[in-house]
Amino acid sequence: MLSRLSQSIEPFHVMEIVKQADQLQQQGRDVIHLSIGEPDFPLPEPVARALMQAIGAGKTRYTAALGLQDLRETIAYFYDSRFGATVSPGQVVITSGASTGLMYACLALINPGDEVLLCDPGYPCNKTFVQTAGGVVRTIQVSEGNNFQPTLAEVQEAWTPKTQGILLASPSNPTGTRISSNVLNDIVDWVATQGGFIIMDEIYQLLCYGSQPRTLLSQSPSGQTRDHCVVINSFSKYFGMTGLRLGWMVVPEALLTPIEKLAQNLNICPSTPAQWAALACFKQETLDICEARRAAFGNRREFLLRELPNVGLHAGSNPDGAFYVYAHAPYGSSQYCSDLLQAQAVCTVPGKDFSQKEGETMFRISYANSLERIEQALQRMGQFNCREI
Repeated sequence: MLSRLSQSIEPFHVMEIVKQADQLQQQGRDVIHLSIGEPDFPLPEPVARALMQAIGAGKTRYTAALGLQDLRETIAYFYDSRFGATVSPGQVVITSGASTGLMYACLALINPGDEVLLCDPGYPCNKTFVQTAGGVVRTIQVSEGNNFQPTLAEVQEAWTPKTQGILLASPSNPTGTRISSNVLNDIVDWVATQGGFIIMDEIYQLLCYGSQPRTLLSQSPSGQTRDHCVVINSFSKYFGMTGLRLGWMVVPEALLTPIEKLAQNLNICPSTPAQWAALACFKQETLDICEARRAAFGNRREFLLRELPNVGLHAGSNPDGAFYVYAHAPYGSSQYCSDLLQAQAVCTVPGKDFSQKEGETMFRISYANSLERIEQALQRMGQFNCREI
């Protein structure tokens, strides 16, 4: 009686190993989580205050399906003031988390049988979004040598007459790497010549280190319009609003009506109190808090990259964004992560969620935990890796 789709969806192994970690905690073990992609910081105080004020004022009724107009205007202004990118408020769609935005984009752009290019390694749920829309996933095996991001040549080689678009992520989960501006511009321009679309995941956009954040929405040097691009973003990672489930999309005007109909039918509207709270994200006091937190993530990143070799591990490529290190596993990553959890109560994530081809050779470390706990975790990992295997 179950649908083929429901039976074909694979479990999210991140959550499976976290369940094992929770069981150990219930047994009294001191588990250190380097697993979930969730900031360890609390909701920024101005955002928490705005949330409580909204609830206290009774701002809990439905909004328009596309979201609060004030919030859409604020996001459009943010693109202009922060990135110099011209975005109309009418192009901004507020969603119930970035996952909903990815789902809307796939449902609006993909027909049954359409091929869509995804990078391997990549975020596993993207495959499910494409398949839910009836699409066929075609993977690009990106390499450590190219910072786990695709080149134009790789996109061109993977593209077939059945290919309709590509989903990119910068910074990427699980690798924490960004695609260079020049390569991204070349891919965007070439896909336009093929009549294809680009769905751009910028969920970790504001969490980057060593250079300034970028957006696909900035004007292409070639002057090529970007009416074939959809950008997805989130209030979860940089702004720390994970459980409030709020994100946004920036869409071409031609997609606005189709996505509005999807939103009306599938979701009614995003959380109203969360939307009012999100307005406070763009106040300077909140941005100052979030920038201080970004700096803390950067310090953790530097510590991890410096100390991993001392415990017998090393990162794949250069993670310059998000809060992940994609590292080489000493042996099969599924077994390694399980053994590490049982022996030392350090919870990391095996690569099988993120890569079909090389998932057993890599594992993901999240540094969305305090520096003190990361130091403790590395001590335990060093003890584990130094044992006789």
